[in-house]
Amino acid sequence: MFKFGEGVFNDEIKDTEISQNETPVFETDISVEEATAFWDKQFESVPEISMKDILDHDEKEFEFDYDISDMNNLLDKFDESRWLDLSEDEKVELVDQLVAKIAEKLGLNELPEVMYFEDDPGNCGYYYSGLNMLGINVCELNEPKELINTVAHELRHAYQEQRALNPETEMDYKYLTNLSNYISPLFTETGDCILFADYQDQLVEAEARAFANIFSREEMAS
Repeated sequence: MFKFGEGVFNDEIKDTEISQNETPVFETDISVEEATAFWDKQFESVPEISMKDILDHDEKEFEFDYDISDMNNLLDKFDESRWLDLSEDEKVELVDQLVAKIAEKLGLNELPEVMYFEDDPGNCGYYYSGLNMLGINVCELNEPKELINTVAHELRHAYQEQRALNPETEMDYKYLTNLSNYISPLFTETGDCILFADYQDQLVEAEARAFANIFSREEMAS
């Protein structure tokens, strides 16, 4: 924090040798337009986002404009009739291809590392915030449709975090607010889930589900 009191810089200003009629000249490769754009960004107003903007969302309210027609051949390889004949190594290789392609569509700066874990089938996958790591439940390798959904869903979380770390648009600031106040489901000792509706309906989760839906073969056919 800077604290500027009356007369703080008076002596320094008096002692300078530059007169009022002299303007210092600096050599630079930055144009006036670039400099103006930079300072405009520094002083642009930040939209006011509240938790009301984060809660109670439905996946049907989100629309996307991604052309995934060039992914048809890859997605066809996840068809159950073909998938069951593949070895685990072949399945993992196709997952890597899927991750790379969706990450490209999203414009991710860095490709997330993929790791597999064993857990209850209800835990399909995670995006590990801050580590840029995509975790996939190994049991998903037996469910190709769910596997596509999980990969797309979690990669959307990677996109949301990327945008939140360098916010520019109002939606970016909503991501930032949501990720700073993320609602995780809680489980009691008896296995009951608390806050599931709030978890499911928060912005980043509803939007991630909506994004994943565009890769389902049923959605593409409609």
